[in-house]
Amino acid sequence: MNKIKQLWIVLTICIALAGSVVFLYLLDPTFLPDAYRVTSMVIVVTWAFFIIPSILFDVQLAIKYFGGKSPEHAFRDGVRIGVIFGLGGILVASLLVSPVTGILWYMDTVKEILSQKNKKD
Repeated sequence: MNKIKQLWIVLTICIALAGSVVFLYLLDPTFLPDAYRVTSMVIVVTWAFFIIPSILFDVQLAIKYFGGKSPEHAFRDGVRIGVIFGLGGILVASLLVSPVTGILWYMDTVKEILSQKNKKD
């Protein structure tokens, strides 16, 4: 898939997710704009915006890591990661680092687009 097209699709989905989260927060009749609720809204909107690029970055990282290994070695490493973190730990860790890995995905994608554009010129 073309990287520019992928960037636009991901950006559109992220804006839609973040917008729907803000809409749902503001739709709540008990929402009072105090520091606690506004802070939680900012955190959830940030997670909603960066969760898709974070997942894409993690998939690219896993493909790079496991791609050069034999199937047995890749399976053993995958089981080791699963046993150490577990499914819940992996989900919590992905939520905690999603803004960072999401930004990294955006930066890598834009860098690839610019390098492709420079090669054409």
